[in-house]
Amino acid sequence: MILVIDDDSAVRESLGLMLKVARMDYNAVGNADAALAAIRAGGVDLVILDMNLRQVTDGRDGIELLRKIKILQPEVPVILISAWGTIPLAVEGMNFGAMDFVSKPWSNRDLLAKIRKAIVKPEPQKPPTLEDMERQAIIQALRNSNGNMRQAAEELGITRQSLYRRIEKFGL
Repeated sequence: MILVIDDDSAVRESLGLMLKVARMDYNAVGNADAALAAIRAGGVDLVILDMNLRQVTDGRDGIELLRKIKILQPEVPVILISAWGTIPLAVEGMNFGAMDFVSKPWSNRDLLAKIRKAIVKPEPQKPPTLEDMERQAIIQALRNSNGNMRQAAEELGITRQSLYRRIEKFGL
């Protein structure tokens, strides 16, 4: 679920519509207390956080809330969004763990690309098979011996004939 945090209901509705059209599950809240309650409840995959949650436009609200989110859920990616953003503010947000910064008004296409990039979970890598490890050991032994079959076989603890058979088996 994507958590949208913005004090402006029009922005919440606009981001919500964009996410709905993109078939993404979301929850939109308008203040820090509701945001922290949602974070504590769990199930948040990404946060889109407005930097100014009151009439003040210095971004301190967003930075403070970002720090609290990162304490509660350090692995949750956060995209900062602001109409009053400055480079120093964006840098400060990144230093506190935000993954990106978007200026209002935003491009739906660009923001959706950033969201998709943030929520893509890498596929777990399968462990190498014994055959993979044997192939790599042979390649490494051949490199270490500069292609000298006798030295490579000695390094591997096998006969040269066994090494030749394995080279043929692995197509090396």
